[in-house]
Amino acid sequence: MPDRTQDLKRGMIIVLILFWLGWHLAVPVDLISSDLGRHIKNGELILKGNWDVLYKNYYSYTNPEYPFINHHWLFGVFCFVCWHYLGFTGLSLIYLTFELLTFYVFFRCWQRYSSFALACAFALLSFPLVSFRSEIRPEGISYLFCGLFWWMIDSYQQKRLKSYHLIIGLCVLQVIWVNTHLFFIMGPILTAIFYWQAQVNKEEEQAEVLLKLFFLLLGMCLINPSGINGFLMPFHIDKAYTYPVIDEYSVLDLLKLKILRFRSVLLYFLTASGMLMAGLFFLLRREGIKKNILSVTVALLLSVVALKAERLIGLFSYFWIPLSIHVYGRWMQSETAKVRKNIEIMLVVLGIIVSFSVNFNWSQGHGFGIIPGTNDAAEFFKREKISGPIFNDYDIGGYLIFHLSPQYQLFVDDREEAFPEDFLKRTYLEMQINEGLWHQLDQKYHFNVIFITPEISINNFRFIMHRFEDPLWAPVFLKVKAIILLKRNVQNAQIIRRNEILTDVTVRPIHL
Repeated sequence: MPDRTQDLKRGMIIVLILFWLGWHLAVPVDLISSDLGRHIKNGELILKGNWDVLYKNYYSYTNPEYPFINHHWLFGVFCFVCWHYLGFTGLSLIYLTFELLTFYVFFRCWQRYSSFALACAFALLSFPLVSFRSEIRPEGISYLFCGLFWWMIDSYQQKRLKSYHLIIGLCVLQVIWVNTHLFFIMGPILTAIFYWQAQVNKEEEQAEVLLKLFFLLLGMCLINPSGINGFLMPFHIDKAYTYPVIDEYSVLDLLKLKILRFRSVLLYFLTASGMLMAGLFFLLRREGIKKNILSVTVALLLSVVALKAERLIGLFSYFWIPLSIHVYGRWMQSETAKVRKNIEIMLVVLGIIVSFSVNFNWSQGHGFGIIPGTNDAAEFFKREKISGPIFNDYDIGGYLIFHLSPQYQLFVDDREEAFPEDFLKRTYLEMQINEGLWHQLDQKYHFNVIFITPEISINNFRFIMHRFEDPLWAPVFLKVKAIILLKRNVQNAQIIRRNEILTDVTVRPIHL
């Protein structure tokens, strides 16, 4: 009876932690600046039998034949099915369920490593990092699969899972993973690290099974529409990242840029990473490297890659929970029961304070679906029957794909790997500051509409101001997240007459 009472109390605490994390993660999607719209459209077209989205830059009129490997196509199918039947609200709820399940899987790793109280403390301390990238993205599936790989291999090593169940289960997950997100390479990497630890521990039978599993997983990685090229994508995709996207900036570079909305969580990441490294240092001094190869390798690998690219902080954040529990649980074993209890209480209190304060905006709206008014710009475009060609910016690409494709193609969209480096650097970026190049490309493509988001960058701001001052263009839609300008010509005359917005820099009458 005492055990059942204790289990019930622990279950209630876990539910409360998950509920509190769910409140952090339940933030409406900004469809204009996210990739979600493109993922949904990918899924729709694939289910209709359009395979070009798997191999070509299907949505572009500037580089339509440029080869492209769609390494997240299955996530698009998942998003489209959820959206088609349940709408954005249903899709948000399902994705939130995946996020909470991921957190729970990593949290449950505490059982082997330390006490329940210590697990709760580090779970709460992880909130600022776990909730940092809470938008609906394919990387969320990668986080879940990483957790399942860790949990299943650990369960096998603890003799709670048979070897053939492990092999079948992880091979099936790997096939799904390689078609869902680029982080699929973490499956074989985690298996290799577990194999290394088993070899050092002289667990010959386990090592043999894990080695066999490793090569089977590599084989599973070939089961994707692009075969060997799809498998090799994680090793050379960084060469395609030539456009300055915040996701690819290092933590230190972002801190130098002094972007306030990132500052607190980036400093917290450095603190959390330093805390883990310090714990590992003292643990290695006491126990040596052999017993801790798994923890040290995973911790160093994820800390380095997260430091190098902001987008990888999410991957680090989930692993940080069991790794920190393991490190500090082992470190505290030499302390007395009273000292351990006091440390646990202190960490739990600190975790509660952190979860209420760091990277959590009390005034921010919480909920599901998309931000109200997000579709206004696209609805205006369709209602006024505006025709192309469209000049658009990088960030709004996914939004326009969702609303306007395949009827309209775009100048550019938010996939760096889908465009040549020369186009992004010497055409797209250069035309924002070079008026001569802008007019040259306007004559080449005959732009009829400019559909952009007022991204906070000097180049983009300068380009928008130039267009507002340009007598050839009339602003007809202007909101915080989207701007539409039409060329002053005969076909747009009536639309402009009904909708032109007179700004501080555009106060001219219409002369058509």
